[in-house]
Amino acid sequence: MQNYKFFKKGTFESFDKFEKRLNEETSKGWKPLGFTNDHGHAVVLLERVR
Repeated sequence: MQNYKFFKKGTFESFDKFEKRLNEETSKGWKPLGFTNDHGHAVVLLERVR
């Protein structure tokens, strides 16, 4: 089982939809650790909460 994963915003995805998808991941047991920008796209590092 993986403990970390990267969560990326889609190219044509609105920030509101990205935020909604990110909130769905947190409800599945993932916790955001940090974020960065990859050529204009948001990338969030997630850690599985045990």
